[in-house]
Amino acid sequence: MRPSSLLFTIIGDFYRNFKMEVWVGSLIKYLEPFGYTDGAVRVTLSRMMRQGWLESKKVGQKSYYRLTAKGIRRLKHGTKRVYQPMSEHPWDGKWRLVLHSFPDQMRNVRERVRKELQWMGFGYLGNNVWITPNNLYAEVMEMIEEYGIKGYIDFFTATYEGPQLSRDIVHKAWDLEEIAAKYEHFVASFQLKYEKLYRSFLEETLTEEMSFVERVLLVHEYRKFLFVDPNLPRELLPADWVGDEAARLFKEMHRFLTPLAERYFYRHLDAVGIAPRENPEVSASEQTRQE
Repeated sequence: MRPSSLLFTIIGDFYRNFKMEVWVGSLIKYLEPFGYTDGAVRVTLSRMMRQGWLESKKVGQKSYYRLTAKGIRRLKHGTKRVYQPMSEHPWDGKWRLVLHSFPDQMRNVRERVRKELQWMGFGYLGNNVWITPNNLYAEVMEMIEEYGIKGYIDFFTATYEGPQLSRDIVHKAWDLEEIAAKYEHFVASFQLKYEKLYRSFLEETLTEEMSFVERVLLVHEYRKFLFVDPNLPRELLPADWVGDEAARLFKEMHRFLTPLAERYFYRHLDAVGIAPRENPEVSASEQTRQE
């Protein structure tokens, strides 16, 4: 696992406020149980700054890091998809289409935009046409603004008039069988781990550090589905969708790991620019669900 990817997981799952500025020593402590040294973490932070995800400032002799606007946009959208899936909300029956046309000299921008659209959950229909049943207007507009590509992209909201069914459109844009196979692998891997950890939890042998590590690993693996699962509404999914079983397992495991994991996180947190916590065991994920 790359330390930068683990940091994204920790920030997305534990930060109550994505504008929080966290001391480098805290970040080093969070990655320490995963085998990363002080030097490796500092190199990772420098790389993430160059990539535009983080920025830093000095407070006395201490360095603090926070997300950039680009980083906040990415994590807000990702956290919402993990904890508020579209399958829990009724579909309005409309499709959102993005069409793009970039000149050859902008091929690098085109590839980045395609990756962004895929990450948001858009499926590719061909001929530079991307489609989703979810209302991602705000997210697409933010992407257009960030890349400065207003003249190269068009956004449409439409209804499908046939001659096929909306579920046929789904199979054209996404490989649900491949996605289901990935969910089955997740369930098979984490069901056994869940049972073992829950026994330790009941026997009170589960430590704060163990809970923190296991929750990070759980979220780290589950959030990989952001790159493959388009987060379709219930009306467009198979009746026996294995993603539902994976979501149930994820929520149950996350729930019993949270109290001890949060204590470990806040025990080692040194941050500035945040309000006092009313409840130290409410994570960014919980706050997202409350908003």
